Amino acid sequence: MLGAAFIETNLFAAVNAALIALTAVLPALLVGYVRQATRRVSADFSLRRLEAFELDRAEAQYRKVCQRMSEIDRLARSGTGSLWKRWRHRIDIRRQYRSEYEDLRANARHLRESIILFRQRPIKRLRSWVHVISSRFAFGGSLASYLTILVPATVFIYFSEQPLWAQEIVNTLEAAFIWKPVDERLLYVNAITAASVLILAPLLYVTRRVKLYSDHRLQTRALRDFAVADPDQLNGPVTTQLIDPLHADANGSDNCFVILGLSPAATEDEIKEAYRAKVRLNHPDRVHGLAPAFHALAEAETKKLNMAYEEALVAIKVAEPEPEPAPA
Repeated sequence: MLGAAFIETNLFAAVNAALIALTAVLPALLVGYVRQATRRVSADFSLRRLEAFELDRAEAQYRKVCQRMSEIDRLARSGTGSLWKRWRHRIDIRRQYRSEYEDLRANARHLRESIILFRQRPIKRLRSWVHVISSRFAFGGSLASYLTILVPATVFIYFSEQPLWAQEIVNTLEAAFIWKPVDERLLYVNAITAASVLILAPLLYVTRRVKLYSDHRLQTRALRDFAVADPDQLNGPVTTQLIDPLHADANGSDNCFVILGLSPAATEDEIKEAYRAKVRLNHPDRVHGLAPAFHALAEAETKKLNMAYEEALVAIKVAEPEPEPAPA
C-alpha cells in the first residue's frame, strides 16, 4: 500500500514537472528563431582572396619542401661502386643532411595540415549555411505550427463538449497537478501544442536540410572533392615527379615567359604585373623564421624571377617591329 502511494506521488510529480517544463518551449522557439534570423550567412562558399593567396603560398612552399627532400633522397641513392660503397654513401648523406631533412619533414607536415584546413573551408561554409537556413526554417515553421495548433487546442479544452475519455484525462491531470494555478487548463493547452511542435521541429529541419543539399548537389560534390584532395596529388606526385625549378633547362626562348606564367605575346605591363605577383609570393621575407632551406629556396626563386623578368623585357623589345622610314 505504501509502495503504491509512493509510486503515485512520484508519477504526479513527474507530470507536474513535464507540464511546467513544456511552458519553456515557446520562449525557446522565439529565442532560437531570433538568433538564427540575425545570423548573417552568405551563399558564396569560395575561398576569400587572402585565403586563396595563403593557400597558393602554402602549396608552393609545400612543393618546394617536397622537392628538396626528393633531392636529398636522390643524392643518397646516387652512390656508385660496390654494395658496401653505396651503403656507406647513403649513410654519409643521411648524416650530413639529417638536421635539414628533419626540419623539412616537420615543415612539410605543417604545410600539409595548413593546405588541408584551407581546402576544407568552402565545404564548412556550405555546411554552416545549410545548418543556419534549415534551423531558421525549422524555428519559423515551429512557431507558425505552434500558433496553428494553439487555437484548436484551446477551443477543444475550453469550449467543446469533451468526450468521456478526454474528460477522464483532464480529471487525471487535475488530480496530478498539486499546485493549482489560476486556470490549469492553460497548461494543458500548452502541453498539447508544445508536444506537437517538439515532434514537428526536427522533421522540418531534416526536410529543409535534405532539400538544400539536393538543390546544391553538384556544388556540394565539387567542394567535397576540393576538400579531400590529397596535397601530394594536386599536381602529380610531388615527391617523385616534381621538376626542379632551380635547375630547369633554360633552352628555348620562351622559358622566361613560362617562369612568369605568361605567353610570349604578353605586353610589358602584363610582364611587370606577373613579376610583382610572383615576387610577392616567393620573396624571402615571407619565410622569415623558417628553416634555412626555405630561405635558400626563396632566394633562388627570386633570382630566377629577376632573370626571367629581364629576359622577357628584352625579348619583347627585340620582337617589336622596327618603325618604317618616313617617306621622302
